[in-house]
Amino acid sequence: METIKLNIPNMKCMGCTSTIENHLTKVGGIVEVKTSIETRTATISYNGGLSIKSLILNTLKGIGYPGEVVD
Repeated sequence: METIKLNIPNMKCMGCTSTIENHLTKVGGIVEVKTSIETRTATISYNGGLSIKSLILNTLKGIGYPGEVVD
């Protein structure tokens, strides 16, 4: 299992966190999604390779919450 942490600047309320979590948990291979409204970040645990990272980023962009990978 791998983990990716993303900054999501457009995440501003609890509704945003729910939307993000609901959409990402439907993506195959994602095991867990934890969002933080205070830091505007999401930590996503998943099984898979580079293609799922692109899918995560594209899913977020598609619902209006583009994310940036935190190193």
